[in-house]
Amino acid sequence: MGATQLAKRFKAKDGIAVWVRMLRQKDAHYLVDLFEHMGPESRYRRFHQVADNVPASQVWAEAERIATAVPDEQLGLIAFSTLPGEGEVAVGVARIVWLSDTTAEVAMSVRDDRQGQGIGKRLLTMVLELAQISGAETVVGTIQNDNEPMWYLFDQLPYPILRTIDGTESEIEIDLTREKEGVGLATAV
Repeated sequence: MGATQLAKRFKAKDGIAVWVRMLRQKDAHYLVDLFEHMGPESRYRRFHQVADNVPASQVWAEAERIATAVPDEQLGLIAFSTLPGEGEVAVGVARIVWLSDTTAEVAMSVRDDRQGQGIGKRLLTMVLELAQISGAETVVGTIQNDNEPMWYLFDQLPYPILRTIDGTESEIEIDLTREKEGVGLATAV
């Protein structure tokens, strides 16, 4: 599937246009800018650790590692908007990293000033569809138990999700092989 076939456009809840394309090798600078537009709480929720005062060289190295990863190892989507006073900027990214032929891990970030606009929901839905098309049967992830916005997003997905609570975090397994019956997340103890 080429990047032009996957390109999607939609309007955020506030009416600002958003377009999404495949993450490319030259996108490290967009990933750095996205990181810089995430506050301490967003960074903690995304990276599961305090990510303040990270040296610029480390941020750049991680962004380049993500952007230049071998396509057989990951698939990523990046969303853009034209924002007043900023021009065209990255507003979110979602990607899956292959753990096996049929299992992938999901990760997603939306810059703070664009959260709550439906961008995360669209990115998550699109990256899961891309994972499914690419052969994933299960997508896994780790989410802090108090991350209500993410739980809300996952609860809206059409796939069944198994949630295993482990301290302050939960491991999730999204079953892409079938549609969800009923509402809500299944929880394992």
